[in-house]
Amino acid sequence: MPGREEPRPRPVRLTVVLADWCPHCVPLSDRYSRRLARILRVPVRRLDIDVARQERAADRIVRRHGDPDPDYLIPQVFLEWSNGRIDHLLTGFSEEVARTRQAWNDLLRSGWLRRVRAGEAP
Repeated sequence: MPGREEPRPRPVRLTVVLADWCPHCVPLSDRYSRRLARILRVPVRRLDIDVARQERAADRIVRRHGDPDPDYLIPQVFLEWSNGRIDHLLTGFSEEVARTRQAWNDLLRSGWLRRVRAGEAP
């Protein structure tokens, strides 16, 4: 209909690509992803690269929307939207775990997250 505005996209799911053996992933990114999901009021999908069925989905989302080196870094975190868009939010670091923790803290304090929470989807 003319003049009818499309509804604003809203977050629908947070996806975390990780491995249980990775100290940047478990427990660190497990905990932070649950916290972010609560803030956004969305479920978390956890894709473990060491589980064959999950690995294919993990590789696909990383290849299409993340940091897709052949031996890509984990964790990688994605926000899926109601309009089908997928935003890459975070890639872990190969340095100390503290560096990945800082990236999570930066994300949780970001202006981007404040805007999303206010319904001002980017």
